[in-house]
Amino acid sequence: MPIQNYPSASCSGLAGLLRRLALLLLASLVAASASAQPVPGRARPAAPDTVTHDDAHRLEVAYTTLSSISGQVRNVFDSREVAEELPDIDENLHAIRHSVEVTGQVVDIKQLQMCQLMLVNIQEQLAEWRTALGGAHEALEGMQGRLAGLAPPPIREAATDAAARALAHADSALQTRQQRIGGLLAKRFARTRQLQTQVAASYIQTLELQDEVGDQMRRFGRTTMRAAYPPLWAARAVPVAADADADHAAADRREIINFYFANNWDNWAFMLLIGLVFYGWVGYNYRRVKARTLDLEEDFRYLRPGPLAATGVVVFSLAPALELHPPPVYLALLQALLLVALTAVFARSWARPLFRYWLVLVAFVVVLTITNANAATGLGARWGLLVLNVLAAGLGVLLLWRLRETMALLRFLIPVTWLFIGLNLLAVVGNVFGRLSLAKLFSTAAIFGLTQGIGLAVFVELFTEAFHLQILGSRSGEGRAASFDFAQIEKHLLRLLTGVAAALWILVFTSNLNAYSTLYAGLEQVLTAPHTLGSTVFTLGNILLFFFILFVSAQLQQYIGYFFGDVGEDDSAEARHRGSWLVALRLLLLVVGFALATAATGLPLSKIAIVFGALSVGIGLGLQSIVNNLVSGIILIFERPFHVGDFIEVAGKSGRVQDIGIRSSKLLSVTGSEIIVPNGDLLSNHVINWTRTNDHVRVDLVLRLAPGIDLQTDLQTARELIQEEIKTSPYTMHSLPPEILLSSINGQVYELKVLFWVTNIRQEQLTKSEILAGIYRRFTAQGLLLS
Repeated sequence: MPIQNYPSASCSGLAGLLRRLALLLLASLVAASASAQPVPGRARPAAPDTVTHDDAHRLEVAYTTLSSISGQVRNVFDSREVAEELPDIDENLHAIRHSVEVTGQVVDIKQLQMCQLMLVNIQEQLAEWRTALGGAHEALEGMQGRLAGLAPPPIREAATDAAARALAHADSALQTRQQRIGGLLAKRFARTRQLQTQVAASYIQTLELQDEVGDQMRRFGRTTMRAAYPPLWAARAVPVAADADADHAAADRREIINFYFANNWDNWAFMLLIGLVFYGWVGYNYRRVKARTLDLEEDFRYLRPGPLAATGVVVFSLAPALELHPPPVYLALLQALLLVALTAVFARSWARPLFRYWLVLVAFVVVLTITNANAATGLGARWGLLVLNVLAAGLGVLLLWRLRETMALLRFLIPVTWLFIGLNLLAVVGNVFGRLSLAKLFSTAAIFGLTQGIGLAVFVELFTEAFHLQILGSRSGEGRAASFDFAQIEKHLLRLLTGVAAALWILVFTSNLNAYSTLYAGLEQVLTAPHTLGSTVFTLGNILLFFFILFVSAQLQQYIGYFFGDVGEDDSAEARHRGSWLVALRLLLLVVGFALATAATGLPLSKIAIVFGALSVGIGLGLQSIVNNLVSGIILIFERPFHVGDFIEVAGKSGRVQDIGIRSSKLLSVTGSEIIVPNGDLLSNHVINWTRTNDHVRVDLVLRLAPGIDLQTDLQTARELIQEEIKTSPYTMHSLPPEILLSSINGQVYELKVLFWVTNIRQEQLTKSEILAGIYRRFTAQGLLLS
């Protein structure tokens, strides 16, 4: 075996030493084999080999195994993160345990819900660590097995030659490295087993605490409807005892709050993103309309340049929907920030008397919130809460009376205020009959429901005004007139936004009322229950999701044009070009929406193919016309024989193209009527496009000169007067001279046919009328009469 076929032994360190020793041993084997060959004519005594092939192979295997283990042990799961974060987890579990083991009546359901949410997050983290540590344990066990499986060096006598001494040195170095790697493995293995034990103990603790929290919440559900305290007329004042654990409980609450903010920072990041998008959107559009010096103070009630307060209203109105079970202090913080933002918006929008009413409402809401957050259950606290609830109901009635015009503008507030009044009256009844937990629940839900309702109502108005500003900015950015009728657009947009705001408000309100989980569980059961129709299994949730996606895609394609300033009232070249690609964008939205809706049904492709097969049969039987119109609409979108804004004539109907739909298109006639033309007719019939390349149109006037004129002089004068009148009109093309032809002579009556070009077909009738009136005035001044 040639030595030069082995790798070079130029590496450094122990690896290089072992590699050189293996080469040396192999060289010794080759030399010993050569010396053992018989020489002709000469005999030598046999000598035993001191180094064998097995020794070289053993060293090579041991070297490879140790190098592999040394590389793998560094890639095993790093447990330092677990060791650093596990103490914090244990502190949070201790804080939760102390919170749920407090004796007495439980009145803070939000705290229990927060503890339940924390336990779920902690359990997920611990489960992830358990899996990682289990994998590390198995990997370390495998490495230990491989290390223990290495063949030990044989017992040898004292080295007598260089090869034997090299072998002994290599065995010694190999054993040293094996012991060091074995010690590292043992240390890692012990650390991993210790962390596994601690993580398992914490995991078991989370399970126990989840059971305890569940018991507390069920106990709250039972005690809420039960009179936990004597009726207010029979209650007696009880001296308040000092709470030795108050500081400890406050520290536990801080631990829980810190854990919540540390593990839910993504909510704040998402809120910040919403705020930046809204602020940038409004600011950009204000800059676009600034060049036109539009007076927007009268158009916008709440939106202003630099919409910092408006952005706060948008963010803090939507924030509670991002997390339905936050700690009470977080909910109170969001409410305080929302009230500050609303106050800043109303300070610039409301009249001084109305704004003073608002400040009174804010102060009252703050006092009522602090009272509800107080855990005291004594006689004085109950009477104070009773008085505040009565005053709150009266304040709600005052709001409906004094601010009825403002509330009518905010639309969403009237039913919310009535609910606020009703919940406060229920809180009064609960407090009087000793159901204090229920009273505080109603009172808290009423407060947050009112402030959230006001915030969402203003959010609807702000978004509507921002949408209006977007249209103004798009139109002014293209140099077009910014005046248009926004009332029709606003009506549809308010209906859509009010529905969204109502859904968000119900979501947050039911959570504050502790009814969200029950309603959600019941709704989930109804929507996810499987139903069978033949061989097809479906759920109501899939069906509703199918129609919801179709509805959203239809709404998007309907309103997408408004974002680009398209309100259907423009005849400019920019509007026509924009209308063409907007049609394609609408088609794309519908196609994507239909694809997503089909995927949301959860039906396999084979079932969907059956549906389309049945649909094809329906097409063959009676849907040919509808499919023809749909396909024709797609062809019109891509072929584009006309654009939105063109003036066309088809099948005896003429008008400006207002919209190119999927099934039909809409024309606006010169008389103001809207003509709906199926796309199949537009594709199969002859279409006259008067404005395909330009808006010019040639018109003709027929004039009859009265008898008695001179054919030579008066006719030439009439022609000159007609030409002068046509050239002075701003609506005619001066580059193409008019043609004035003598079309007929009937006795003494001469008939003239006047042909000229009008710059815009939409002004044809107006131009003819003005020119005819001008010709009559000129003829009368020259003594010429028209018959």
